Amino acid sequence: MSAGAFRTTIAFDDVDIDLEQASVSAILGYQISARVGLVATAGVILGGSVEHVSNMSGDVGRGFVTSLSATYIPVYETESRPFILGTFTFGVSRTTAESDNGMSEDWTAADARLGLMVGKTFGERFVPFVAARVFGGPVKWRLAGQDVTGSDIHHYTVGAGASYRIPGKLSIFAEALPLGEQSLNVGASVPF
Repeated sequence: MSAGAFRTTIAFDDVDIDLEQASVSAILGYQISARVGLVATAGVILGGSVEHVSNMSGDVGRGFVTSLSATYIPVYETESRPFILGTFTFGVSRTTAESDNGMSEDWTAADARLGLMVGKTFGERFVPFVAARVFGGPVKWRLAGQDVTGSDIHHYTVGAGASYRIPGKLSIFAEALPLGEQSLNVGASVPF
């Protein structure tokens, strides 16, 4: 399970829309081999806000988010070397956002992300890491009475985080990515 929020700016033609959104998700991962894994995510968008033309602001409604990821470990961790983890993710979300007409209009986003994480285990339980991701994909909405398609102005996010393995199989994690698309995520997992 994870909970998180992000903030970014979406450019629709010559109009920039500041977006904030929060969600909770269930995550299921499967390790195909020692190097390759699959991760499926399904979640609920809890809401958020948009700010647009003439400093007007509106609410983001409830919606859904889903993604599928492939993970690959090209470099295993050793006593003196960190691990490197690569990811490819495709995700889709759908919600509503209050437009400049005061109406809640459908907001649909899709993106593909490539990620890289480098981390090191300390004391067999604490795993700090740095992470960077690049991404792109369309956002569809309705603005000024027209259907519009936009995209994130950053196309990247960079930050750090850590996980901690609690004895008895529970792991907790937190991740803050303050550069580019800004996000904060926390969660917990149990292997089975």
